[in-house]
Amino acid sequence: MKITMTGAIGRIGKVTTQLLVDRGHEVVAVDIADGPVPAGIKLHVGDLTDLDFADKVVAGSDAVIHMAGIPSPRDERQYNVYKNNVNATFAIFSAAANAKCRVVAYASSCSAYGQAWSDEWSSPIYAPMTEPHPLMCTESYSLCKEANEQAALMWSKRSDTTFVGFRFPYTNNMDELEDFAIKFNHHDAELAKTAAKIGWGYLDARDAAAALELTVRSDLKGAQVFNLMAPDTMAIETTDKLLAKYHPTTELRGDFSGYQSIFSSDHWLEVMGYKPQHLFDREKIRNAK
Repeated sequence: MKITMTGAIGRIGKVTTQLLVDRGHEVVAVDIADGPVPAGIKLHVGDLTDLDFADKVVAGSDAVIHMAGIPSPRDERQYNVYKNNVNATFAIFSAAANAKCRVVAYASSCSAYGQAWSDEWSSPIYAPMTEPHPLMCTESYSLCKEANEQAALMWSKRSDTTFVGFRFPYTNNMDELEDFAIKFNHHDAELAKTAAKIGWGYLDARDAAAALELTVRSDLKGAQVFNLMAPDTMAIETTDKLLAKYHPTTELRGDFSGYQSIFSSDHWLEVMGYKPQHLFDREKIRNAK
């Protein structure tokens, strides 16, 4: 299968690119900056907000995996993140539909729910959070994700291309995930608040890559959105105690007496079946100093 891979040198992109190559796919790697890619493939460097460039890198592909984008609301006026992330994604969706690609798998985010980057403290309405949970955005990054999901729905109605969005949590390699967990569990009270804002969720980039590759080989139709994260948290405290401390107004719709994630991946598991394979060694984190 010929697959256009955007954000090919990013945290998720580089792992996914390598997996695609390892599994025999023909990969068109794309990023806004130069960087290393697996041997035998070419990196196309350019700006995806340019529709002509998007058309060029998507033409002839069977599928697109779109991981490119600014990963946080960096600018004070919220303009540049929105301009880049929405326009680039819309261009990719348009290019994929125009090229009659079979499927686009793209990065949404758990940030779409609104807690992660909000200036004021914000808590989930209920947990575990399922895909129908209201999106309560108060900044540009989460708004981008909501807009992109709506754009995917629109393009699915205007074409035969399938669009599958993933509401990923904090996703990285396991070393970086463990480093973050050690810091917020043992050393940094402010970072502990950050962990609470993102719901203590995580996903190893290898699991993200596996899910993306599975998706572009699937027969899904229309526009789909899935939560996908590890079934547990990054914390050494049980989830019920964390929720009582940081999110006391959240309605609990499940058992959180262990280390259960506050996000539900049940919809993904029911439809696609892939379970994350790379999980925390909690005792390692607990005993680290």
